[in-house]
Amino acid sequence: MARLLLVAKEKIAKRSEADTTISQVSRNEPLALSFAQQRLWFLAQLDEASTNYHIPLVLRLSGVLERSAWQRSLDRLLARHEALRSIFVAPEGKPRVEVLPPDAGLPVIEHDLKGRADAAAALLELCHEEAHTPFDLSRGPLIRGRLIDMSDEEHVFLLTQHHIV
Repeated sequence: MARLLLVAKEKIAKRSEADTTISQVSRNEPLALSFAQQRLWFLAQLDEASTNYHIPLVLRLSGVLERSAWQRSLDRLLARHEALRSIFVAPEGKPRVEVLPPDAGLPVIEHDLKGRADAAAALLELCHEEAHTPFDLSRGPLIRGRLIDMSDEEHVFLLTQHHIV
């Protein structure tokens, strides 16, 4: 066993830096889908209204929320990660990845439930609606949010993304 570990350790040490670096793909040619993206894109073509591959997230936020700082943070996150700005187009039936511009911004819909007697029920309805609203893979963005005010210092943030990104 010790001999096996020693051999494995030596092989790892012999790897060159070129073996461990990830090279950037040229943006001068159409971007190909990964195998996982090909599968998800194909399934989306079979049922465009499907929400099976949505990844919904619910965050409760406490305290006063500075909305402009919150939105700027979300926009910067989206600008930093190309994968979150990816869309999937298929001219002539051949799918490829396109990337939305860095200044696209994360779409956030705001809802005010402050003072409503049915706020808890309305929140559940918004959660259900958000998780079950389909994405258009060819238009994007494939991530979106909803900010729901429950009171001046209690908020709920719904973030949904398609698994393809």
